[in-house]
Amino acid sequence: MRTGARARRVSVAAVILTALTLVGCAPSSANDASGMEFADQSDVHQLEFDSVDRSYIAHVPDDAAIGAPLTLPVLVVLHGAGGNALKAETATGLTTFAKADDFIVVYPNGTQAADIEGQLAWNAGACCGVPKRTGVDDVGFIEAVLDDVQAKYAVDTNRIYLAGFSNGGMMSYRLSCELGDRIAGIAVVSGAFNVSSCDSEATTDVLIIHGTGDLTVPYKGGLSNERTAARFGQWSNKSVADAAKVWIARDDCDDSPDSETQGSLTWQVYEGCADDSKLEVISIKNGQHVWPLAPNSGFDASETIIEYFGLDT
Repeated sequence: MRTGARARRVSVAAVILTALTLVGCAPSSANDASGMEFADQSDVHQLEFDSVDRSYIAHVPDDAAIGAPLTLPVLVVLHGAGGNALKAETATGLTTFAKADDFIVVYPNGTQAADIEGQLAWNAGACCGVPKRTGVDDVGFIEAVLDDVQAKYAVDTNRIYLAGFSNGGMMSYRLSCELGDRIAGIAVVSGAFNVSSCDSEATTDVLIIHGTGDLTVPYKGGLSNERTAARFGQWSNKSVADAAKVWIARDDCDDSPDSETQGSLTWQVYEGCADDSKLEVISIKNGQHVWPLAPNSGFDASETIIEYFGLDT
């Protein structure tokens, strides 16, 4: 058990969760095809995919040019349904980590989720909204984003990771199944494994972070709440345990995890996974449908993800 790293994440007192959701209202002004206004510190990249103008935000260190002596890892961050790339960048704070730790961070935009401009979603299997109903090829789009990033910058192709919230977490599962040979690891916050099958033979590091009080994507699986269903349609979610079982089988991990509880947090670490891959589940007692942030005291999902993928070294 990595108790040293965990001790830095949990205060002696009760865990404080400063939560920022990635499904908020759309910005009032725009400067790209998706209706987004982007952060000054990062670049906006436009792509035409399937005859549709798509885009992503990227923060890239100065030494990431093609031909640079070192290649850099990439973290792709996928927003939730009703969110967008800018909201994901702002809410997770992962660009700040990328600046400090010298990796590339990419925030793609989904497509229109429902009837409000700037609120986007992914076709992640069972969820969500218009992208699901119309069969948007978001797997192909993310593959095109990876191709574009690799063409522009010096990328370590063995260290491409995904982090997704809610519908973006569901999309991370799907991408690991369908692009497993390109994805080294995924971190899923408040998401569910909502794809029908996972045929990839590639091993993948997986970190699952989920609150037991989540009503939007229930920890134990089942239907989403009525408010979410009214916006994006109803679907049934698989449980956190279901997702863990998929990866236990896929990566040949031990069935019984090492478990540790501190305050509101429980870690389950599955040992013995093939090819030195990792599987870890962090459960937040009574945690809601949020991306938890607590930089000074308590649990911080962004810091935990950076540590898990070794992007802080």
